[in-house]
Amino acid sequence: MIKFIQKQLDLPLISTALIFALIYCLMFNTSVVLHKYEYYQVSFVSAIFELLKQFIYTYITVFIFFFGFAIHRLIFIIGSIFLFFTGAVASYYLFYLGVAPTEKMMPAIYGTGVSEISELISTRVIIWVIFSLSICSFGIKHFNPQTPKSFFSRMLTAFCLFLAVNNIISPSFKILKSYFPIQYLHNSYVYFFGNKDHVRQDISQKFSFQITNNKEDIAGVLVIGESARYKNFGINGYERDTTPYLNKINNLYSFQGRSCDNTTHLSIACLFSRYSEQNIDKVKSETGFLSVLTALGYDTTWISTQSIGGYYESTPTLYDEVKFSIIPGGSLLYSMNSHDGLMLPYLEKLLEKKARQFITVQLSGSHWNYASRYPEEFAKFKPTQKKNAKVDQASCTKEELINSYDNSILYTDFFLANLIHLLKDKNAFLIFASDHAESLGENGRLGHGADFAPEQKEIPFMVWFSDSFKQNYPELVNAVSSHRGQIISHDYIFHSVLHCLGIESEILDLNYSLCSYKKIKTDNL
Repeated sequence: MIKFIQKQLDLPLISTALIFALIYCLMFNTSVVLHKYEYYQVSFVSAIFELLKQFIYTYITVFIFFFGFAIHRLIFIIGSIFLFFTGAVASYYLFYLGVAPTEKMMPAIYGTGVSEISELISTRVIIWVIFSLSICSFGIKHFNPQTPKSFFSRMLTAFCLFLAVNNIISPSFKILKSYFPIQYLHNSYVYFFGNKDHVRQDISQKFSFQITNNKEDIAGVLVIGESARYKNFGINGYERDTTPYLNKINNLYSFQGRSCDNTTHLSIACLFSRYSEQNIDKVKSETGFLSVLTALGYDTTWISTQSIGGYYESTPTLYDEVKFSIIPGGSLLYSMNSHDGLMLPYLEKLLEKKARQFITVQLSGSHWNYASRYPEEFAKFKPTQKKNAKVDQASCTKEELINSYDNSILYTDFFLANLIHLLKDKNAFLIFASDHAESLGENGRLGHGADFAPEQKEIPFMVWFSDSFKQNYPELVNAVSSHRGQIISHDYIFHSVLHCLGIESEILDLNYSLCSYKKIKTDNL
């Protein structure tokens, strides 16, 4: 019986799959274990025991993958190279930046433009990927796996391949969703083939909205910052003077803010929505306030230096909500991720209109690569990272990282001051809020998108009024000043924009309007 089993089973192939699975888990899932251990609030022994149990589950699952690949030599080679490549990339960014390929990160991962991807590729990650693929290639050459010959072995490998695919679609154990390769393969499957029912209800048709402001020249501007940290703005008490222009501007109110999320695709959808952070799962079910303004006859425009085509699941409807959008990334106006200041001439032209209008400006702001976000003359704090070098945040010294980041804030200060200058003679107001913040080394975290990273949601939130607006609506301006000292989240943008423009509706909650004296619910970080 034993001899029969040995004859039917391809033992060398099983050994090869076991070894490949062990190498994969040690090389790539070790970063997951280290990442998870940081959040285990138990004793050292209990944590090790629990993580070891999870590691064993994962090892068995990874073995199933490699043994399933062994159904054919070519499939084994292609499958192994794919898993080692993707495992290397995922483990690198988890270990060095604390960013895991979770479900909410999928739109960011697959929607990132070519220019942005090139900025995220460092020499270190290239070396790690090459090293990982070299280990994989050496293993393939050394073990030289062949297509199984016995019928029983073929059936067994086919069954394992079926189990592997099934685990991608629906993982057998919940813990597998946090380990590689199931985490990024399953979340990729959900992103591409999951529920795509994102048809959004138009709230401009669903609810009633009425203009009570009889001024035809009113203008509102929403500037969406990128990865800006509240703490790194000089106007907010930062030790460095990163906001020399904003410090001198009148009628400017600066608040400590909080973003809905620490990823752009969710926070953008949230800040336009009537739904709050607590109902973030609903923010893509309806259109936002831009659809309301367009329906009411406002001249609505979206302008940005970011390319968001394909980045948000709701991108087409976001663009459909405005009358005109200047979409970068291949446009004739400017190239993807150009310096934000290049938008100023187009904004000046837009603001020549005398009709009611609302402009949304999305910045590249302080997105990585920080040193590429500003012209050389704004490199006030030195030394900085090299602009064109293939580095990521983990490859820089802390001094270079913070200096480059602060210089990007300095440039955002310049941009905002110039935009306010264009608005100063108009009946206008401006709101500035970042999409999310950024980690600059807190507890080893870098960038954004990590779990349990409160500093990635601590954003600047500013409101400015022109003298004309202040004269026309003193009660609104005074109401804003009464909220000093409060933490203002993305939840307030929907209600504040419509209320400050003089629009009434049954769905407006004045408790979340900065233009209302009514008590605003206090949020705690």
